[in-house]
Formats: sequence, C-alpha cells, structure tokens
Amino acid sequence: MRLNLLITCIAIAAVTILTSFFLSEAWNGVRPEAASVPTPHQIKSSQTSNEQKSGYLLKEYDGKLAVFFPEEEKPRMVFDVYVATLPPYDRGQLMQGVYAEDYEQLLQRIEDYIS
Repeated sequence: MRLNLLITCIAIAAVTILTSFFLSEAWNGVRPEAASVPTPHQIKSSQTSNEQKSGYLLKEYDGKLAVFFPEEEKPRMVFDVYVATLPPYDRGQLMQGVYAEDYEQLLQRIEDYIS
C-alpha cells in the first residue's frame, strides 16, 4: 500500500514539474513574426521542417531517463529513473530514442517508465 502511494506521489510530482517547465518554456519562446505572405514552396518546406522538429524525444542520458527536443544534444529534463532498472526492451527503445508527438503523449510515456 505504501509503495503504491509513493509511486503515485512521484508520478504526480513528475507531471507537475514537467507541466510547469514546459509552460514556462512556451511563454518564453513566444515571439511575434514579421508579417509577410509566404510562397507555396515556403509553406511546404516550413511544414516539413516543423513536422520533423516538433514533438519530444525520450532517451537515455548519463544512465537516466531524459526528455530532449528533436535535434538537440542537451536534454531539457532528466529524471531520477535509471535506465538500467528498466526491462531490456525498454532499455533498447530508449537507446534509440522514443518519440512523443505531443505533450500529452510525452506525459503518458514518462508515466509508463516511472511506474
């Protein structure tokens, strides 16, 4: 019973920390863009690059579970979840990187690894 309560508290704390971190990042990153009419080629290349750069990547960093933005080498957040304690399949997936399309999917995947 105590273990379940402890795991629940850790998961709630992790979700709270992640939420506050990403909300603060979202507010800091808002910049107005110059008004211009893009060409169809610019729209298509912009969508392609945004699709590739959006989302989150869960990977192993210094033996721990970490959240990265795609194409960044430094993690945005590192958890005290040691990858070595996870099942072999999960370790293999994290070595390659586990992609999450949006914030909700990221939270779900983190919760799966924490619990």
